[in-house]
Amino acid sequence: MHVHPRPAGFTVLELLVTLTIAAVLLITGLPSLQAFSDRQRMKAAVGTLHNDLLLARSEAVFRGMEVIACPGGRAEGCADSSDWSGGWIVFGDANGDRERQSGEAVLRHGQWFQRLRITGSAGRTQIRFFPDGSAPGSNGSIWFCGMDGPAQARRLVISNAGRIRRDLGPDIDPSRCPADSM
Repeated sequence: MHVHPRPAGFTVLELLVTLTIAAVLLITGLPSLQAFSDRQRMKAAVGTLHNDLLLARSEAVFRGMEVIACPGGRAEGCADSSDWSGGWIVFGDANGDRERQSGEAVLRHGQWFQRLRITGSAGRTQIRFFPDGSAPGSNGSIWFCGMDGPAQARRLVISNAGRIRRDLGPDIDPSRCPADSM
């Protein structure tokens, strides 16, 4: 009697069961993955702008000149807006006019962050650091709002002394981060 070995591989039924289980696991894990991705994006945006503001302050002290951080881009300069969502620049303001000229180097260029709204204090379109490290004017804030409204919002607070600190969402005015704004 001759025994035929069973062919190696999967049957169609085994393959369908495996694919069904994988699809169910993927579908149940997607919301968690999206929430994780949103949290990481928020952390990255807050950390990037915080570091860029710290750089602006230290460069003002190091260079002995005013350094400006503002919403805008490398080519167009500072935007006349408190909306930082589209990106920002940090530059040494050699002539003190608070506008970037072609001869003034861009020290940092922050990029747009998807699914985030970043807004500064009303009427404060720039953060300016003096050579002593101070930031003149009133205390300023920059709010970071994600897709889920104020629950996960963050804020950077810049004091007159130039100190920059991070705040979490519970103390943030809900009107700054409406849940349906994106």
